[in-house]
Amino acid sequence: MSGKNVLLIGLILVSLNSCSVRKMVMTRFTETLSSQQSTVFTSDDDPQLIAEALPFTIKLYESLASKDSLNPELQLATGKLFCLYAQAFVSFPGDTLHDSLQAEKKAAGKRAKKLFLRGRDYILRGLDIKHPGFKNGIFSRSADSLLAITDINDTAYLYWGAVCWTSAIMADRSDLALAMTLKKAVSLAQRVLSLDQNFGTGTAHEFLAIYFASAPKAMGGDTEKAKEYFSKAVELSGGNKVSPYVYMASSLHLKNKNKDGFTDALNRAMAVKSPPESPNRLLNTIYKQRAAWMLRNIERFFPEEK
Repeated sequence: MSGKNVLLIGLILVSLNSCSVRKMVMTRFTETLSSQQSTVFTSDDDPQLIAEALPFTIKLYESLASKDSLNPELQLATGKLFCLYAQAFVSFPGDTLHDSLQAEKKAAGKRAKKLFLRGRDYILRGLDIKHPGFKNGIFSRSADSLLAITDINDTAYLYWGAVCWTSAIMADRSDLALAMTLKKAVSLAQRVLSLDQNFGTGTAHEFLAIYFASAPKAMGGDTEKAKEYFSKAVELSGGNKVSPYVYMASSLHLKNKNKDGFTDALNRAMAVKSPPESPNRLLNTIYKQRAAWMLRNIERFFPEEK
């Protein structure tokens, strides 16, 4: 973050102490921060820069969200930042640790889970502002009946809530109580597709593809459905996203012990181009790094038989 931006934020925070100025500044500033059109992070191609900037930014968002507690879009924006940080800079690095570092891997997973759940709770709070009773209801009532009150204006909340929730489950598989809520989490993403089949240029299809590829049959796993959802995710993205190929390799092909499919998907991931203005640039860069690591360490996924 530049010195100019830090100074600007500092002046804004100081001005919040003045009641006469606070409301105007808060409204304008949070409108800018919570805008779903902003690509200040996602169009960057320097993951290290974003990793260093995000902790400060997250705490800034949390501070503003506590002051503007009835702003659902700010709750959503805060939750998304937690999700990005947990996935890219806690969970992914933890996954690449050597198998001999089990204590460190476990600690990274538990930290990622906590961050994902904090993100989920902000997003559910945003939905609760829009639909009073939603946050408590999603845990205590039938998800289907509760989700029926949501509409197309809620799709971003539902999608990111699902991502945070399921990512928390995957980050710490020893938490059986949390694992029992998986179907509720997945139901949020399913609701997204019932409202908007083209949401996020295929991101909801990608989410469900990962679920059907990874889940055991007893919990709804279905290889054929996974293939269909992956195909649709690639189609809707125009082949411009790296993540579907990486997850196709790490879930579908790995589960089926298909080494050729695994390497082909990762090579396709590495071939994706990201122009400077692309809102997918940051995640494409991160997922390419992950794909490159997976190719370099393919023996970890497909050990040679002795």
